[in-house]
Amino acid sequence: MKLALANSVRELTINRLFAFLEEAGEDVGMVNSNTLNFPTVYEGEECFVEVVAKVVKKDSDECYQEREDYKAKLIEKAEKKAEREKAAAEKKAARAAKEAEKAAAKAAKEAGPAEITEE
Repeated sequence: MKLALANSVRELTINRLFAFLEEAGEDVGMVNSNTLNFPTVYEGEECFVEVVAKVVKKDSDECYQEREDYKAKLIEKAEKKAEREKAAAEKKAARAAKEAEKAAAKAAKEAGPAEITEE
């Protein structure tokens, strides 16, 4: 894609995003020819969100592949997190069972030997 066309695409995209955010009530402003920002408050903290538009010089197959790679990365990350949480839950359950076993043994020891009664 020629530079002039890429610049036009980027400008159109930034203008569309700017109009969308402005309509949504955001205090949006341009920071650069391809960058806009707006303030926001999240959980009591104020910060600025910055949005950058760029036209990449890759073919469409590469761009679609990047999407798929990122999706796979997110799935892998979620699976690893689930495995860690499962392992932590199992460890916690084992620890609780061991504590219960210790408490039962202590209670039995404090109760003394069981009396045998004849019938």
